[in-house]
Amino acid sequence: MNYHPTRHRPFLRIGLGILLLVKPLLGDTDEISDLSLEELGDFPVVQSAKGKKRLFDAPAGAFVFDEKAIENLPVDSIPEMLRYAPGVHIMRSSNGNWGLGIRGMNSRFLSRALLTVDDQSLYGTLFAGLFGSDHDLLIDDVASVEVVYGPGGSLWGPNSANGRVNVIKKSAFETEGSVLRARVGTQNRSVEGRHGWSINEKTAARVYARYNDRQSNENPVFDDDWETKRAGFQYDTRPSSSDLVSISAEIFESELGSARTILLPETGAISTLDQNELHDGLNAQAKWTRQFDSENGFNIRAWIGSTNFESSWSNYEIGIVGIEGRARFRLSDRQKIVFTTGITVDEEELIDSEFITFQADYNHNNTTAHAGGEYTHTLIPDRLDLSIGMSGNYDTYSGEIAPLPSARMLFKPNESERFWLSYSRSTRSVPSGLNDVEYMYNGYTPIPPTPIPTPFGTFIVENQLVVTTRTPQIENENLDTFEAGYRKQFSNKGSFVLSGFYNKYDNLLGAQDFGVTPVLTVPNPYLLTPIVVSNIAKGESYGLEASLKWDLNESQNFTLNYSAISDSFSNKLPPGTPPEYYPVIASEVDTLSNNVPNQMASLWYSTRFSRNWSADLGLRYTEGFNSIRTNQADIFQSDVRLSWSSSERLKISLVGRNLLNPTTDETSLKDSFGQSTELKREAYIELSYKL
Repeated sequence: MNYHPTRHRPFLRIGLGILLLVKPLLGDTDEISDLSLEELGDFPVVQSAKGKKRLFDAPAGAFVFDEKAIENLPVDSIPEMLRYAPGVHIMRSSNGNWGLGIRGMNSRFLSRALLTVDDQSLYGTLFAGLFGSDHDLLIDDVASVEVVYGPGGSLWGPNSANGRVNVIKKSAFETEGSVLRARVGTQNRSVEGRHGWSINEKTAARVYARYNDRQSNENPVFDDDWETKRAGFQYDTRPSSSDLVSISAEIFESELGSARTILLPETGAISTLDQNELHDGLNAQAKWTRQFDSENGFNIRAWIGSTNFESSWSNYEIGIVGIEGRARFRLSDRQKIVFTTGITVDEEELIDSEFITFQADYNHNNTTAHAGGEYTHTLIPDRLDLSIGMSGNYDTYSGEIAPLPSARMLFKPNESERFWLSYSRSTRSVPSGLNDVEYMYNGYTPIPPTPIPTPFGTFIVENQLVVTTRTPQIENENLDTFEAGYRKQFSNKGSFVLSGFYNKYDNLLGAQDFGVTPVLTVPNPYLLTPIVVSNIAKGESYGLEASLKWDLNESQNFTLNYSAISDSFSNKLPPGTPPEYYPVIASEVDTLSNNVPNQMASLWYSTRFSRNWSADLGLRYTEGFNSIRTNQADIFQSDVRLSWSSSERLKISLVGRNLLNPTTDETSLKDSFGQSTELKREAYIELSYKL
């Protein structure tokens, strides 16, 4: 199979021209103010691109890893860090393959959570999944990682159904100097560096590069070695005291060992196809922020991207260009408004492989547009705020216009306590690749030996081939969320947060069986089971998240998190569905209902023994879950970091991960598309040197 990515598309060149035009529009300064307009309540004038916020006043469930946590947590990637956020379920089925679930419903593909980096979405529109190479970032350049629970309501747009993770990177003004970080260990070998400098009083820049090589995990069938490379730059300038212009770009390349076990339809024989997943691309973004004062401002950003992917299960090329604007204004002492609008155009081309074929005309552009706003009125000064929002989303692929209302109320009984109530509605767009599949060999399923009587004798069948055929037109998924929460600040010692939620889902996607056909004319007879992905389910879930952060003294602190969820789903079948289809649909609904742990907990403890020595201990627990298709055991694991630093420049750490067991099985990730591996216990030495 030959694969020749088309890397230069005309509309991408137009998008690049838009990016290059942004900077000359502005003129010249000495102090910046950046505006980050997530729905997280009031916040002061921001003096950097970090997007500092008063999380305490957020009328929504949220959790933030600040710069200190990012530096000290004994992890080496964003997904591994998210294991220590309440209500976030991370499953790593193999190197480079993570499932991200927030408040339930985890899947490598068909994900209901949105991951963004500096507001740029990494959500895959083709199969609604995440790829490890997309978020294999330099930890030193990350200012904070925010988890916001529930739908995005009127501001975040579609696909943030169960929640959103936003990675906020530092501005170039904050990264002057050089950093070199290297890791050498049993599983991980990496080196990354960044150099930042001040061009003049108003302008700064940085360049960076990263190389990472992870050794294979545990699997007797194949090796999932993972090699990634990444390089980029960021350029920030302050044209005036109210403006910040930021231009960034990066390229990446990834090669991941992968394998799929497949039943060959021509013979019925079982074969394992060992073919690496190859992934490369480029991204560029320009952003202009103008903040008139602490209450009024806007930002406009434009971006382009190109992604090329080759694997045993799919080959594709995607180009994307978009522009978005966000603004916040105070109308009076009691009234303010926030709104956003944007449009994205992506050109998609899916390329047939040995096991997947798409419609012949699958090579088209898809346009997505969204607009929304939120109005906040202070009913009682310094006590009670009410916010009402509405947005709309339209994409040419589904042809649907989705109204997304929201309402939030924040009560401030005193300076140290906050209560909130909220309602939000969200939609998750149909992954465009699903509706254009001609056929896809999903794999095979071993079955008990089954005799098939025929006029020519009895055949014994032990395998089943599952094939996805072209789907009918399907609708976007919908979610309504109700949430209540409480925050308490304990002077300078710590804080406590408790939030509860109720989710109501409709039009959930799942696999619908359309009959079983014995194939007996091959050397190894099997059952052929065609399925169609459609809106087969509806359901509900409810649960809570709790987080306690506490400073024991100047040198010791801990964070304790707990979350619980219960969900229930039922079929939503079209009238006239034949009764014989119900068992397989029931199996799919059962998998939705038993797809994530009902309880999770984590503890992170940090201590400084002396001026030179410090330690960080992480403990995490996820309850097991079982369905017809999966059997995931309980997981109790520990991560540890012991660090020595002679000064602020040099830091040497010994890190141990997954220490409590030789291997950790997280292979029950739904829709993983390929063989899985068990994570090995690992240890590595990390050296960080700053100039």
